[in-house]
Amino acid sequence: MLPRPHRLRHEKDFARLSVKGRPMYGPFCILRAWKSGSVPSKIGFVASGKIFKSAVSRNRARRRLREAFRPLLETVPDGYDMTFVAKPEVLKADFIEIRATLVHLIEKLPVELARPWKRLPKPPRSRKGEIGYAKQLGVPRPPPKPAQSKAEGPP
Repeated sequence: MLPRPHRLRHEKDFARLSVKGRPMYGPFCILRAWKSGSVPSKIGFVASGKIFKSAVSRNRARRRLREAFRPLLETVPDGYDMTFVAKPEVLKADFIEIRATLVHLIEKLPVELARPWKRLPKPPRSRKGEIGYAKQLGVPRPPPKPAQSKAEGPP
């Protein structure tokens, strides 16, 4: 485990990163980062149940990423929130290759976050998700969708 001050622990922080985080792609993981101003930087590791079907493989993927990242903790600049989303290749990869990928992603982090977005990320599909997305981006709530009554149904 990472030291407690460096851990991303709350569900809302992971959700904020999924909306506001800038993705950077590597062969073994996806880094989603956002300049939050937190000192020290907060880091989380995610292994999706859609990709890793068994709990054993999810936990193993997170452990491998976490242990490859641990020596690099001092090289991470302050002021960022980050999540590393594991890809299936992380289970078969050599540990040195995983660490080299993490080093590369951390090095390009400040440069990538300084660049403007090419396009904003797509909002979630559900109405509740749209409202939460609007809150995260700081824009007004979307207007309510007109309700179709049963009497006015399609002909």
